[in-house]
Amino acid sequence: MKKHWPILAIFIFAFLIRFLSIWPANTIIGFDQARDLFDSTKILQGDLRIIGPTAGNNPNLHHGVLWLYFMTIPLIFSHHPSFIVLWNSLFNAFSVVVIYLLASDLFKSKKVGIIAGVLTAVSYYFVSYSAWLSNPTITLLTVPLFFFGIWKYYLKNAWGLPLSMFALGLSIQFELFFIYLIPIFIILWLILKPKTPSLKIFSYSLLVFSFTLSSMIATEIKFHFAGIKSLLNAGSFVGGSYNFDFLKLFSLNIFPLSKNPDIMLGIVAVGLLILRLNRRNLFLLIWFFSPALMLLLGSHNAPWFLIGRPAAAIIIGSYLISKIKPKLLLIPVVGLIIYTNLLTIKADYGHGQTILEPDKAAILSKQIAVMKYTYELAKGEPFAIDTVTNPLYINAVWGWNYSWYSPIKPTWLGGDQLPPYNTLKKATGQEKYLFLIIDETPRIPPIYTQNAIKSMEKRGKLLEEKSFGGITVMTFINQ
Repeated sequence: MKKHWPILAIFIFAFLIRFLSIWPANTIIGFDQARDLFDSTKILQGDLRIIGPTAGNNPNLHHGVLWLYFMTIPLIFSHHPSFIVLWNSLFNAFSVVVIYLLASDLFKSKKVGIIAGVLTAVSYYFVSYSAWLSNPTITLLTVPLFFFGIWKYYLKNAWGLPLSMFALGLSIQFELFFIYLIPIFIILWLILKPKTPSLKIFSYSLLVFSFTLSSMIATEIKFHFAGIKSLLNAGSFVGGSYNFDFLKLFSLNIFPLSKNPDIMLGIVAVGLLILRLNRRNLFLLIWFFSPALMLLLGSHNAPWFLIGRPAAAIIIGSYLISKIKPKLLLIPVVGLIIYTNLLTIKADYGHGQTILEPDKAAILSKQIAVMKYTYELAKGEPFAIDTVTNPLYINAVWGWNYSWYSPIKPTWLGGDQLPPYNTLKKATGQEKYLFLIIDETPRIPPIYTQNAIKSMEKRGKLLEEKSFGGITVMTFINQ
């Protein structure tokens, strides 16, 4: 049992960092998050889902539905978004265990494993994604698990093959573009040349892979394999262009405050692996560069486009750090990395996860401040709200937030909301206070905000206007 204490301590440390980075409300709740939360709630109400959301802008491609089912567990206990984030953070923290085990096996060194586990625990990248309620986040666990299974099978552990197929299926379920791991698996098989699996292991592996993708297979059958037919044209539906971010190695995981030398460090690290080329180093290099396969279909400027790579970067970096001479320098170097990442995580607090480029209005802490303001100003009197949101006319975010924040809900002044976003009852006209909640994002043309203000001015007299750093609230007295 004692031999497991270090990794248990690192796991607890990792979860504590993630908890402190988001509690009580430092997370992003935009339309996408609210939509998924509503969809997961519908599942709990008996409306089971098989078809997942569309992938990117291609109507024929669908992610799996597993993300929605994943969120149903914490939703049983609370609709507060931060509790769902903590559930997500628990799995994100568990990635330190997988990365520790894989790094230890790859280099036959617990020292490398512990360094990799610690770097994952404090990684600005990993911590940021732990607080993001979106389907790609869980792949920070499932993708390393996929590579761990492959390496274990190469080391003649029969269970490694079904484990890798299980993790591969989960990765594709959570994020469709991880279908690129299928050719990566074939390439690694040809390079590592593991033993041919027995019929039993092969059958288990195929069955597990098929089971994890069963909902996506059913979706393809329902839509006459439109997704498969359009897959090769997927690049025409995504935006962005190739840039040097693809070469980045250390900046978001090791020294997030020092991005300038990142490309140089990446070149040195990759160069050293090439100079000492063997099957292990080839395994790591193929993993690190595996997202390049997506460039055949087109690139994307989304921050999560390269989410399959950070664990490989951490393992490579951990190996290099373990070779520092003299050994007395190892502790201060790791200590500096911990300090740098924690400092960057602290700087993000209150701003959501800036790596994901959120709108200011999407920060949950600001949304809660707005709701608290409306209740305190109303002083127990009935009040109604209208909102200017992105996307326009869909009150998903405020419909969700007001539904859990207080048992006494405001009424709704805006246009009819389609289920499930119709959580607020229509205004009666007898409410004393009327609040117009405006998203300040420049993506909303000013004319829509102006029209909403004119509509409110016909209903009441402006009492005060207050900004919450991305959200403006205008308070009117009903006339």
